Amino acid sequence: MEALRKAVETPLLPRTVDEETRREEIGLAQIRRAIPAAYFEPDARRSWGALLRILGCMALCLYGLSLVQPGSGAALWWQVPVLVALWVFYGWVLVGLFVIGHDCGHRSFATRKWVNTLVGYFCMSPLANSFHSWRLTHDHHHAYTQLRGQEVDWAAHLLTREEFAGLTSKEGFITRLGYLLPFGIVLWIAWNTLRRGIAIRTMLSARQWDREKRRLLLSNFLAGICMLSIYGGLWYFCGFWGMLKYHGIPALVATLTGWLIIAIQHAGEDGILYEESDWTPVRGQLVSTFDVRFPALLEYLWCAINFHIPHHVAAGIPWYHLKEAGRCLRQAYPGFYQEQKFGLAHLRWFYRTPFLKKEADKGYYVLDISPGHP
Repeated sequence: MEALRKAVETPLLPRTVDEETRREEIGLAQIRRAIPAAYFEPDARRSWGALLRILGCMALCLYGLSLVQPGSGAALWWQVPVLVALWVFYGWVLVGLFVIGHDCGHRSFATRKWVNTLVGYFCMSPLANSFHSWRLTHDHHHAYTQLRGQEVDWAAHLLTREEFAGLTSKEGFITRLGYLLPFGIVLWIAWNTLRRGIAIRTMLSARQWDREKRRLLLSNFLAGICMLSIYGGLWYFCGFWGMLKYHGIPALVATLTGWLIIAIQHAGEDGILYEESDWTPVRGQLVSTFDVRFPALLEYLWCAINFHIPHHVAAGIPWYHLKEAGRCLRQAYPGFYQEQKFGLAHLRWFYRTPFLKKEADKGYYVLDISPGHP
């Protein structure tokens, strides 16, 4: 934690300083120059190959699930573990499908805009994501990463103890509930996911809504039709159990895995959020973002989205170049690069949602995971 704070306080300067001093602050454009230009270019063979690989794994998972028909008696001793293993593996494959759609949202899957849009809808809709709604709010996340008052994801609900004490009973109901319930962060992520579908207007400016509402409504409609088709078809051919077995449970595994990845990439115990006066793009994108390493198989299934620092430094890098781009950034700016190995320590604060604690005269907040919740 001390190394991270030093990286924040020494090499980087607040936006409120005079222009002559500001010139000393490193900028994102300079940081991006450490990444070879070739890593910014989509490779059609690798992009389409990854999508086909994921679709093939999905087909194999569905075939495997079709072979396991739980009955009764001693057979359940092997059927249940096999089902669970298939559900988990299938869910992790679906995480990869989402990441392909994520690349499409950043227009890094293909060079043609319409291809990115078409494939993005194809990948996102089966996971109940409205592609255009997600893209707009996700772009906002990239533009204002770790800036209080601008984050659109679960971090927008984080408060100091003093701010929480000042909430009235009717004010900030979801925020209060997230602090009162175990695993409140999961509630916040679920709530923001729901808002993207049914209340996207509340997450956009009036001007942005007027400009985008037709595409947003179309995107939400297409996602809804896709989900109705999937679950309606499974209900008709396989019944309620088939809905859960072939899509519902694997999709839940994918969703929970995605939420975990989202949370730890910006909010480990060393996470930092900023006031507007002291936030800079470099502070949000580089200093306050983490690479969290997982076993190689998981990183392969998840299309390397856990290499998150290079993605925030340059969102247009295709997923298959993120690892190499991260290595370049680590070599060029070792004092800024935050890489951690995933472990139980990343989960120990999930049970109770942390408050924020402002570091006096520093212009940023850290997570306060000490005991003493409301």
